[in-house]
Amino acid sequence: MDSTDIAQAEIQGTEGVRYHKLLSVLDRSLASVVDSFKLEELQAIFPDLAQQIPEKLADSYEQISSYLRNSANADFQAILMQYDMESKLVDLDRLVGEAIERKTAAAGEDKQLVSSMSPENINRGRSAAIKQAELQRLETKLNQIKQENAEALSLLTKQRTVLAEERKRLGTTMDMVTKVC
Repeated sequence: MDSTDIAQAEIQGTEGVRYHKLLSVLDRSLASVVDSFKLEELQAIFPDLAQQIPEKLADSYEQISSYLRNSANADFQAILMQYDMESKLVDLDRLVGEAIERKTAAAGEDKQLVSSMSPENINRGRSAAIKQAELQRLETKLNQIKQENAEALSLLTKQRTVLAEERKRLGTTMDMVTKVC
């Protein structure tokens, strides 16, 4: 099952597509690993046993293969249960299916809307990007002016403070001159 099959199953609403795909991959991987362990290789490792008691070696091989398959499968199932993979993958299938339906519906609506729009609305729609860019430019300019105003206000406040100190000092000097004269 490839991605187009998964997408088709999602559109049709089949639940658990990704989960079943994951189980299929597990089975193939596990079969590949177990199949790579061959009786002939075991006989090559233990040539004396292969000649003396070939039936017991074959039985041992079957037991080892069965143990490998069952153990790996049990471990993988435990992992699937621990992380609640089935429900998560079913939810993912559902979400992707809904997104595909929304996309399909939106594509159909867009075609219908454009054909039913007046020329004025079509021109407004085309100019929306231009208006958006102009709005962004104006917002940037407004932020720049606000920054400049904040800096000017800070400078004005500092200058007022300096002038107040100068006035105070000048008043003190005038009082001293008045007392001297």
